Amino acid sequence: MNIFNNLKDFWPKKWPSKRQLVRLPEILTKREKITLLSLFLVMIFSFFYGSLSLYYSSTQVVPATGGAYREGFIKSSRMILINPLYASQSEAENDIIEVVFEGLMRYDKEGNLIANLAKGYDTQDNKNFKVTLKEDLFWSDGEPMTAEDIVFTVKTIQNREFQSTLRQRWDGVEVEKISSHEVLFSLEESSSIFPENLTLKIIPKHVFDEHSPRDFRYSIHNMQPIGSGPYRFKEAKEGASGDIEHIKLERNPHYFGSKPYLDEVSFYFFRNLDEMLRAQRRGEIDGFALPDGLGEYIESEEIRGFDHYSISLPRFYSLFFNLRLENATAQRDVRKALDYATNKEELVEVVLGGRGHKVNSPILSSFYGIDNPENVRSYNTQKAKEILKEAGFINGEKETQDPFTFKEDLKEESQGEEVRNLQRCFLYLAEDDEDLYPQGEVTGFFDEDTKEAVVYFQEKYREEILDPGGFSSGTGMVSDGTRKKLNELCEDLFYESISLEISITVLDNPLLIKTAQTLKNQWAKIGVDVKIEEKDVTDFQEEAIRLREFESLLFGTMLTAKINPFPLWHSTRIDDPGINLSGYENEELDELLEKVISSNGKENDDALLEIQEIILEDVPAIFLYNPNYNYYISNRIKGTEERNLFYSSQRFEDIEKWYINTKRVIKR
Repeated sequence: MNIFNNLKDFWPKKWPSKRQLVRLPEILTKREKITLLSLFLVMIFSFFYGSLSLYYSSTQVVPATGGAYREGFIKSSRMILINPLYASQSEAENDIIEVVFEGLMRYDKEGNLIANLAKGYDTQDNKNFKVTLKEDLFWSDGEPMTAEDIVFTVKTIQNREFQSTLRQRWDGVEVEKISSHEVLFSLEESSSIFPENLTLKIIPKHVFDEHSPRDFRYSIHNMQPIGSGPYRFKEAKEGASGDIEHIKLERNPHYFGSKPYLDEVSFYFFRNLDEMLRAQRRGEIDGFALPDGLGEYIESEEIRGFDHYSISLPRFYSLFFNLRLENATAQRDVRKALDYATNKEELVEVVLGGRGHKVNSPILSSFYGIDNPENVRSYNTQKAKEILKEAGFINGEKETQDPFTFKEDLKEESQGEEVRNLQRCFLYLAEDDEDLYPQGEVTGFFDEDTKEAVVYFQEKYREEILDPGGFSSGTGMVSDGTRKKLNELCEDLFYESISLEISITVLDNPLLIKTAQTLKNQWAKIGVDVKIEEKDVTDFQEEAIRLREFESLLFGTMLTAKINPFPLWHSTRIDDPGINLSGYENEELDELLEKVISSNGKENDDALLEIQEIILEDVPAIFLYNPNYNYYISNRIKGTEERNLFYSSQRFEDIEKWYINTKRVIKR
């Protein structure tokens, strides 16, 4: 009460009228006017500052919808196929597939499998897997997704006529529809790694069901896809030459997950890296990946306003030897010598510009937390030369110890390799006597022409062949006397040597060509002559991969989240569509590879340790390097984060969380 009484004493008994307030400036002195104005401004400032502070303290910044993201790529020479069944080495295709399609399962940031289109999967024996779809799933055209789409996708992959690049992964898997939202996968053998297959992107049956195998690859829906991902196809623009210049996607209104913030995602295609970097400097793209091996090039460029991510993926490049051939590299000691002669540190510096790591194991032991192998060969040219010398190679050649000699009696209608060599011998001798074998065919069948050649040969060397046996004319049959003279005259033809000449087959790709050239220079130091055979994508796929027509092959290998070396090295995967490119067979290794599929924990790790030691001892391939994956993204794009990746396109897995615009909302 006392306080209010005191305030009452100071409270004005009468306030100024409106007329008095108007005349106030006439009464106040200049100093009093300044003081009053200052107090008024302070009061106004305090009011706005307090209001602003209250606004910021009670609200928070959150992402807002709107804006577009633009990704840049270097053009591929092949047609664009935006279809998961034809997953390829084209980063552009794989990236668009990642944004447009979804799998039953997906990986989280730690590399664990989590539910996606599926609620999850159930298995009691790692042999039968029941998968249940989530409710209310729709394709981007509004049609519902059902179990039939899953069955259709897998069966199409398994059908050899559709030539899916994923067929080998689905060999031996039965798939059947249980209900509209349930599917059962049945395996021939139990497998702890099969759930990795459930990351397969599903395609719509109602779109592709009527396509024949011949038409499937060329469907318009491989350019204008219908998927279930956060974005759907909007438009594709062609240039004057007919090549695709960009593909634009828009937000998919039927997406089952969180609504993406970005309105559009576009993919722009450029002729080369220079053109793409110019577009980046003009602000025309927001992100791009640097092609492997161009790390040194990009360092000279200023990538202002872009964040750089350099990530190690579970992949590596190797030189695979074709063990099906009878050549120098068929000998394990020669392969060991080449391994010693390979300077992997130089490859990382020269080929990758220092952006990568050398690889000594087919398991990528450091990536998967497996102990490093013991049987590692460090670069040592002197050791390589010593091994080659012990293997019998002198000045780059090794003579065979057991050249071919004629041993069998041959007559008309005889056939086989001995007849084939007889005909080869006559062709060789006919270079100095054209009348000996005028027909000149190597058929392996002892026909009338071959008999006439034998008669001519016997009578030409009558004193040594016919006279000792008392024959007056040629018999047309090859026996003791004739064989002796044939072996004498054709000795040079059949006394073969194995030359240290190696052909390296590579895809027409700057990284691989530079790698092959570097290997050629390194191996020349130990007397090995290397021929480099460059092939375009079509010939490489058909001749080298499908038909296995190569001596040695430079090739990149991508591993999965859970290590599974079975497809690369098991003897059942030697032929296409298997990817045991070397044709390597080892019974002990096969057993260990099968154990990896069916086991977990320490038993699995122990098997992997033995696998890498066996492979390194036999050298079916030389493991070279693991290039870092270098990716640049504009810092105006928010919501991205660095994470463990198991394949490069996985960086788009959370694209629905990317944003440009923001807004403030009241805190809850």
